[in-house]
Amino acid sequence: MHELGVLTQVVRTVRRVADQNHIEKIKHITLDIGKDSTFVPIFLKKLYPVTIDQIELLKGSELKINMVQGTGLQIKDIGY
Repeated sequence: MHELGVLTQVVRTVRRVADQNHIEKIKHITLDIGKDSTFVPIFLKKLYPVTIDQIELLKGSELKINMVQGTGLQIKDIGY
């Protein structure tokens, strides 16, 4: 299950961006996921609360997923 590794990297990236921009609280993260990718959105959604549980910046935030054409994954939006 590579979804956990992907979420870990997404969280690292969001934390770095938040630190660089002096953001103290994230409300949501929106990911664009390619319909032809191997990522399983329901796994990402289920693992997200566990991944962010100990991170104050992300506590209570929501993971939003848009399915798009393609095979990749990218952070589309960080809501704060």
